[in-house]
Amino acid sequence: MDGETAEEQGGPVPPPVAPGGPGLGGAPGGRREPKKYAVTDDYQLSKQVLGLGVNGKVLECFHRRTGQKCALKLLYDSPKARQEVDHHWQASGGPHIVCILDVYENMHHGKRCLLIIME
Repeated sequence: MDGETAEEQGGPVPPPVAPGGPGLGGAPGGRREPKKYAVTDDYQLSKQVLGLGVNGKVLECFHRRTGQKCALKLLYDSPKARQEVDHHWQASGGPHIVCILDVYENMHHGKRCLLIIME
């Protein structure tokens, strides 16, 4: 075990996180902050609802530059919503966990929202 990587031990290997990369700031284990500019600068939003959850709805969207199809989860901003995002980020890259690609803080119907872009 000493000096072995997670891959050598047969465990999951977390995805590499580039400093300043996508999402909430990029520092693994550090405080991550949502992007403050409009999500529509990077993603084309669809009206297609993929699902409804306890905390919000999930819409289909597409990355403008790559065309990658993604899911956008809309949460009204609150300490509970931020905690959900933080916990999801920590689990991202694990087995059976949908990866977060980006997180934005935008206004929606006059309320501050967190918009989570997932694979």
